[in-house]
Amino acid sequence: MKAALAGRVMGLFNSISAGIGSQANGFAGQVSSALGGGRAASALAKAGANMGASAAMGLVNNIVPAGVQKALNTGASMLGDIQAGNFDGAAMRLLDGGYLDKLIPGASGAASQLAYWGTPTPLMGGVTPKEAQQIHDALRGQGLAKKNLWMLEVSSQLMGKDASKAFNILATEVDFAPMTISGDKKKIGSASADCVQSSEPVELRVTTMDTKDGFIKRWFQRHYDAVVSEDGTVGHPYSYAIKIKIVHAFITDASNRGGYDVMGLYRPANLEISLSRREDALHEVQMTFTQLDTFMRP
Repeated sequence: MKAALAGRVMGLFNSISAGIGSQANGFAGQVSSALGGGRAASALAKAGANMGASAAMGLVNNIVPAGVQKALNTGASMLGDIQAGNFDGAAMRLLDGGYLDKLIPGASGAASQLAYWGTPTPLMGGVTPKEAQQIHDALRGQGLAKKNLWMLEVSSQLMGKDASKAFNILATEVDFAPMTISGDKKKIGSASADCVQSSEPVELRVTTMDTKDGFIKRWFQRHYDAVVSEDGTVGHPYSYAIKIKIVHAFITDASNRGGYDVMGLYRPANLEISLSRREDALHEVQMTFTQLDTFMRP
């Protein structure tokens, strides 16, 4: 009933507007003819008609309050949206018109927040803030590993596990490629075929701080001497093999909850030392280890 009434009132306003415009245009034609029908006469008559139409519509606007006209316009637009099946558009017109507060005080603010959370924005990649929050929560729920949280375990037949705790405390960086496969590409006509050759041994670089008495350097020296002796002989891998285990995302055995770990048998390959009097910093050494036979497992 209210919808029909609103439609009729809006139809009445449209009819009044169209009637005023039509009468003004007819009067302008008569005036133009009376003045001789020239360009100046037509322009003068048209200007007068526009002024008359504006004055007439101003009289209508004075009779009908602006608030009523706004409400009728909003209602008619909402009816058009509903008839077209655009219910979201109808709701947004109701929200933008500020009429929701008249029904439920304070509801307009809450509705504005709902509209914000449901509106796609370029700032968030074209998704709504609600979807962006869901993506963020999903990422946080993955339990991401941090690169500065890791644990190093070192042991050998030569020196046992005594150095493992010191290594774990003093180590600052670890760099290695745990999985490398070498291969070649063979040309077959215009195509190519992948020919796998073998897995490559791992090269492990460990950077650590050292104590004043050179604990780390002495440990490396012992294993180095076990590999190659001064008399030119080479030692047995059993005597110098070093088992190194790296645990990702955890720093102690007690806190480890299934962290990814890499373990292998290595021998010493290189010890690099850098000293400088220009820098007041902690002394660091870089040790390089190379994997023993790749078919050997610790």
